[in-house]
Amino acid sequence: MISSNKTKGFTLVELLIVIVVIAILAAISIVAYNGVTQKARDDERQSNARNLVNAAASYNSEKDKWPTVTEVSTFNTIKVPKTVTDNTDATAPDDGHKNHYGYEFCKDGATTTNQDEATGVRVKYWKDVDYGTDHVKSFTSGKCS
Repeated sequence: MISSNKTKGFTLVELLIVIVVIAILAAISIVAYNGVTQKARDDERQSNARNLVNAAASYNSEKDKWPTVTEVSTFNTIKVPKTVTDNTDATAPDDGHKNHYGYEFCKDGATTTNQDEATGVRVKYWKDVDYGTDHVKSFTSGKCS
């Protein structure tokens, strides 16, 4: 009687091929996930900047002057989240401060620090997913251009 020592199972080569295929699929999904989350953060910053400009425009139509960041944050018609107004100042966002928003008064296309002579406001925000080199984008209201 001849005994067979063959056992059923996978060879080492077959197991390595499966592991490599799983690793490739995992790498593809991680790269795709990072792009989606980055775009979601960009969309949130864009929405916050737009809300800030809309609140400033609403304030201007009611009080006939362009508001400071403090005045926007306490204005009741459009509520801007405190996290946005706390991270808003006169400087533009940069690579190290992507969740910051630049808020400046405009006067006939130029920037001014005088609230009384302002003809509009500009809010700058950071956008990671961009095909250009300038990642700082902006929304304006009033006569800023």
